[in-house]
Amino acid sequence: MKIVFASWNPKKAVEIQRMAPEGIQVVCLKDIPEAVNVPQAEENGTTFVENATIKAKYWAEKLNMPVLAEDSGIEIHALNGYPGVYTKRCIEKLRPGANVNADKPDELYPVLLELMAESGNATTKAQWVSAMAFIDSKKEVFATEYLLGDMCPCAGEREFGFDQYFKPIGFDKTLSELSPEEKDNIGPRKRAFESILGQL
Repeated sequence: MKIVFASWNPKKAVEIQRMAPEGIQVVCLKDIPEAVNVPQAEENGTTFVENATIKAKYWAEKLNMPVLAEDSGIEIHALNGYPGVYTKRCIEKLRPGANVNADKPDELYPVLLELMAESGNATTKAQWVSAMAFIDSKKEVFATEYLLGDMCPCAGEREFGFDQYFKPIGFDKTLSELSPEEKDNIGPRKRAFESILGQL
């Protein structure tokens, strides 16, 4: 079975493939010639699962193939759940006028750590949320999973988003400092994917 993972990032498709059982091939949008020059889906949902569903429906209709989509992010307790689904907009709200590129973790997350310190709330607690939607011509299934942890100063080599700034509960390392297998085994992405597969 071939599943299109609705992302242009090959690294994310490799990560999902690593979690997939035998017999499932995961490809990203870059691997699909029909996806080239197709506009991006407009992710205007207010929750992670809404955004995942928007992407999955959009690409399933465009490509007429089974599509798995994920929306994920970090919710920081001291910032009332920011950045969450509002990563690209949270700095405008929390620190108006700041010259920060929200697509660059090395610019975004140091500012979020500063905002946590300024909030007056001493907690460093946060949660990584992974929501997935799978859609094909016969079925639509959804899953949302979480991983609790703490925000922390940057440590490790950058691979994805907030990995260098998040230590899972029970670990003294950031996600970035864990091996890919360790991260898979504790992360919500694998559990969400397994839930999707279990429903199919």
